Order: sequence, then structure tokens, then C-alpha cells
Amino acid sequence: MVRMVGPKEGDVICDPASGSGGFLIRFFEIEREKILADVDREYQKYKEEIESKKYTKKKKAELLRQKYEQLQRQINPYSSRIEASREDRQISRIWKLANACIYGCDANDRMARTSKMNMIMHGDGHGGVHHHDGFINVNGIFEKRFDIVLTNPPFGASVEESDIIEESHVTVPEEVERRYEAEYGSLYKEAIEKVKASIGKPISGLFDLPKTGKIKTEILFIERCLALLKPGGRLGIVLPEGIFNNPSLSYVREYCEDRAFIRTVISLPQETFFSSGTSVKASLLFMQKFTEKEQEEFDAQKVSAFKEIEEKYREQKTKLQEIIARQNYKQEDFLPSGEKAFTKEQKAEASNKVKEANTNLKKGKDKARKPPKRT
Repeated sequence: MVRMVGPKEGDVICDPASGSGGFLIRFFEIEREKILADVDREYQKYKEEIESKKYTKKKKAELLRQKYEQLQRQINPYSSRIEASREDRQISRIWKLANACIYGCDANDRMARTSKMNMIMHGDGHGGVHHHDGFINVNGIFEKRFDIVLTNPPFGASVEESDIIEESHVTVPEEVERRYEAEYGSLYKEAIEKVKASIGKPISGLFDLPKTGKIKTEILFIERCLALLKPGGRLGIVLPEGIFNNPSLSYVREYCEDRAFIRTVISLPQETFFSSGTSVKASLLFMQKFTEKEQEEFDAQKVSAFKEIEEKYREQKTKLQEIIARQNYKQEDFLPSGEKAFTKEQKAEASNKVKEANTNLKKGKDKARKPPKRT
């Protein structure tokens, strides 16, 4: 999945349900390999240039040593240490990768600590991993911030109305908050203020998708991941297959289609997650969020399309609305007009006609309410 989203140096990644940190670790390893290979290519190219010059062996050796030291500063893994100078950190591409490009969180304390330890063991990058609710902003994890979001959210659980935003979710020391604002800018301030304004309210209130007070976590994670992405950002997410084919979840699919290109869906074998104790059939969904220009164009085309459809079916819609609004028939509608007294036979016949007419009217109303079949 990491390779599918096409990571490149400088991309900032987030996993809002990081678990043991698998996605983050693999991203770090792939990008570190690219940096090391790029530095090696640069050194070999420089070496070929020097060898072609008519320098003395001593001069060549000195120039190559200088170039080697220069390049080593770019990949120096120790520049992440406290004693490293500010200049070392700014130069080191590995330091930037480990400390400015990798973020994750998990609501389970044990999993968050496991993720941090795994990151350290694989070369670092643990500083961006937090024990925190993945639906709520923290530190460098907030809306419109990431080039890549990769995640395998928990399935089956639900977010209830009783799950509220607590003050502890967003409260940090003043000096830390000032540092975050200086580092991340206005986007961070806006994102945190939004959460602070919702303290004491349900977490689901931060989202657009919930239709009731209870909603599946995987549905909320879809919206959360799209929100975390920058315009043009890429998403890879593992989801239960019901998200893709359940008629009652069509609104979730429409939500995605209105905000991102569906790049591909890959169905996984039934037994993929047997080792984790679940038999849920899952698929991989890859999306790319619209850029601001693409979003504007899509919204304009959607409005135009709805106007065209409205105009095309206006007459048909009016007729259907008239059928739906029609009042039920009454007995007097079928009694002879102009008479004041009616026989039992006339009343019985009228009653039968009322039942038949109202039965047909109900069928007509039900048919009028049904959405047309797609062709």
C-alpha cells in the first residue's frame, strides 16, 4: 500500500489508527532507502567527474573526502540526537524524514507505545506518534496537513453520542501551544480552535457523515482521513467490503466521490485477516483528494448536472408530486350525485369502490415515491 500511493521525499504521512506502526515504519524504510541511493548516485557522479580531471592523486583524494563528508551530513542518523547542532538537523535529510514527515496516533496506550518502540528499532521517527484519539487533532495531526494518509482502522466498533470531546484532548501547556502555532501556522490554530469549541459535545459532532447518534468507526475514519489530506493528497485505507456494496451506505460512497478521485479498489481474500481473529471480507481503497481547482470544477459541474436533470424531468416530477399529494377517496365520491338519501346497496357499492380506488391510489403513490431505475 505504501508503494501504491507513490511516496516521495518531503511527503508528510499520517496514520490516525497506527496500531503497531506498520505503515509508518515501511514509509520510513522506503524513503530512507531512496535517500541513501540518491546520495550514493551523487557521490559516484562526482567521483567520475573528478577522475576525468587532470588532478594529482592527492588533490583527487582530498576533493572526494570533502564531498563524502558533505554527503554524510545529509544522511547522518545521529543528527536526530539532542547534542546535534541546529545546522546538522537542517542539513540531514534523514532527520527531516524522521522528525518532520511521520505522524500517527492510536487510542490504545499499549499500541501507541508499541508503535513508538518499533519506530525506534527501525531507525526512529517515533516523535510524531501519539497516544490519542484518532478523530481529534493533536500536535501536528490536523486537517489539510498531509500528503499521504495510510491506515487500517478498527472495524465493527461504533462511536456513540456518549463519546464526548474532553478538555484533556486539546489542553497543552501555553509554551507548547505557542511552539506548535509557530511551527504549523494558522491551519493548526484553526483546527485546534474548532475542537476547543466542541469540548463537552459528542465526537461525532465534528463530522458530516453521522446520520444518527451512533455510527461505525470505519465510516468516521473515511471522513477523517480525507479531512487530514492536503488538496491533491493520496489516501490508502483498508475497509470492510460492506462499505462498497451495502445499499444503505450509498451516502458514504457519494461523500467520497464528491471530494476525491477513486483511483482503485482492490478486493482482498476472505482469509486475509484470519491471523488477527477476524473473518471480515475487506478491500483496499485508494483515493486522491481533489485540488482546490478540481473541487471547484466538480462542484460547478454537479450543480449544472442537477439543473439539467431538474429541467429535463420537471413535468414528470410535477405529475408524480400531484399523485403523492392526492387525497384518499371518500364514500361520497362514489355515491350518485343530486340525491340526498341512498339505499344500502348504493352505500355498499360505494364502499367497495372506495376501497378499490384507495388501494390503487396507494400503489400509485408507492410507485411515484420510488427512485427511477438507473439505466
